[in-house]
Amino acid sequence: MTLDLLLSGRSVRGLLMRVTGAALLTALCSCSRPESLKPDAVPEVKGAVVSFPEQKAPADLRLAAVGRESDRALNVPGRMGWDEDHTARIYAPYAGRIERVRVTLGQAVRRGQALADVSASDIGQAQADLHKAQADEGVARASAERARELAAAGVIARKDLQQAEADLARNAAEIGRARARLTQYGVSSNAVTQGLTLTSPLDGIVVERNVNTKAEVRSDVQGQPLFTISDPATLWANLDVDETELAALRPGQTVELRAAAWPELSFPATITSISESVDANSRAVKVRAKVPNAEHRLKAEMFVTASVSRPSTLPTVPADAVLLKGEKLYVFVQSGPGQFERREIKARSGGPQAWLVTNGLAAGDKVVVGGALYLDQLLDAAR
Repeated sequence: MTLDLLLSGRSVRGLLMRVTGAALLTALCSCSRPESLKPDAVPEVKGAVVSFPEQKAPADLRLAAVGRESDRALNVPGRMGWDEDHTARIYAPYAGRIERVRVTLGQAVRRGQALADVSASDIGQAQADLHKAQADEGVARASAERARELAAAGVIARKDLQQAEADLARNAAEIGRARARLTQYGVSSNAVTQGLTLTSPLDGIVVERNVNTKAEVRSDVQGQPLFTISDPATLWANLDVDETELAALRPGQTVELRAAAWPELSFPATITSISESVDANSRAVKVRAKVPNAEHRLKAEMFVTASVSRPSTLPTVPADAVLLKGEKLYVFVQSGPGQFERREIKARSGGPQAWLVTNGLAAGDKVVVGGALYLDQLLDAAR
């Protein structure tokens, strides 16, 4: 009986332990069971506006304020050239032969100084025409005087006198034409020499020479000039300005030129003219500037860069904020806490990392620069 009681007590204790353990396990399991998760908040789309619940935007949505275009220098490529207001190109007025070249390349010359002597048969013909016209004029003058005397005596008719005076006038005109033809090029009219001396029409330097002694020259073929005379104390800078940057330039404006040969120096230049047309291929406008060059540091055909100061005028946004859809540009603007509106803008490139906004934004607006594509997909999906 004692053994039965002992076994019975052990059984009861085991049962109690099992029941207690089961209850404890149940309690523990009930404590560790997770509550049902709330579904993620879905943003609301109305028209072109995306609104997030509780006015809280996602943490990974980054914003940037629209700034103002900072003062910057507009850099324009260009090429130096001769000042055409102080440049002359000398061609042969007659076909012939160069008997003597009197100047060398780079030589300074004065106005009227001899450059080369030319021998040409056409020059001799022009001289002969003048002498013939002078001889004919003497005969015509004598005939007119005799006709006046005969007409006064009533020997000849009035019309014969008029004819003699007309012949005299024609001969005088021929003399003037022949003399002017020779005088135009400084050819002697006193004798038939067939010689012509080419002279410089201005003070300057022989910057180009394309002729040698005994060379044959022609007047009916417009090739290279025999000589180019220019004054390098002033040069022209011929600039190629993109049509989108043309508003920054005006005649009379001062620009700064820089050349690779003189990296530490800048050369002031004044804009003198802006072309009335745009190049169809490059979409550039030709702009000309005049450059003082007293020390002759700048050379013709030298490449230069012109720097033009541009004041701030337009709002600017980061390139990451702009979406291109077809041919239109859009940005997402924060219209309120947790609200973002897709807005069409008009803009042009302001460099590799920014757009200059001409319409649709103002300085101080906040635009989405990180996550704009996500917002755009939400709008498209809601349609």
